[in-house]
Amino acid sequence: MSSAITNPTGTGRESVLANTSSYGRGRTAGAVAAEWTKLWSVRATWWCLAGSVVLMGLFAPALGGSMANNYRTDGVDTDVPIAHSSVMAMNLVQFAIVALAMLSMTTEYSTGSIRTTLQCVPVRGRMLFAKSAIIAPVMFVVGIALAVVGTLTTTPLLFEYADTDMGKAVPTILTAGVYVALVGVFAIGVGAAMRSAVGTLTTVFMVLAGLPGALAVSNNDITQKILDYLPSTAGQHLMDGGTDPYGRSAALLILLVWVAAAQVVGYIVLSKRDA
Repeated sequence: MSSAITNPTGTGRESVLANTSSYGRGRTAGAVAAEWTKLWSVRATWWCLAGSVVLMGLFAPALGGSMANNYRTDGVDTDVPIAHSSVMAMNLVQFAIVALAMLSMTTEYSTGSIRTTLQCVPVRGRMLFAKSAIIAPVMFVVGIALAVVGTLTTTPLLFEYADTDMGKAVPTILTAGVYVALVGVFAIGVGAAMRSAVGTLTTVFMVLAGLPGALAVSNNDITQKILDYLPSTAGQHLMDGGTDPYGRSAALLILLVWVAAAQVVGYIVLSKRDA
């Protein structure tokens, strides 16, 4: 028996057919398979992915070239890891990824297709897990691809300042994938709680950019401590491998706490409210 799962985006309202008999109606494998189908059957996914690549291809070399020019003007003799510009550019590019993760949840509420999804997968924690289980590996690959694009386009513009040590570049590229994956799962949790694209995007933007920007201008020790433990700051430490005030392991733990909190809140809202 096949169940029609409505396309979760506002573009191309075709019906996506998930063969639940092959996996078991409402079970985890069927839920994951349905989310995979929905993710790749809509144009919004491809637009978000293409947009993130274009943004990285623009911002990373611009940042790297500007950095090299400033060093040359100031007579600074230093080496810049070739993947460093990708880390800086990720602060902007990540919102294209957030949009993709967010839409996989919030658009189902705006179109009403969440009712069909929950009829097919009535266990709401399973539905939330299925969306997160699809977004995480996809975003991991996307994050790596973005870091590679940023590194390749930036390296020629660093000139004599380019530090081509792959022992530094490869961990940065891989952890960029981890960071993007975690941001995607974080957005899924926020989307489940907010149920609104505008509310989700506003909330995620404030957590990842607005609040860090506001705290960064303060010299207060307390606000600086808060800033150190926000997800975007932890992401920078994770990708750059910094040791002040913590290294990659602590940065990963901080990010996991933020993601777990978003998922728990999302699950609670899903369990307490009607579709």
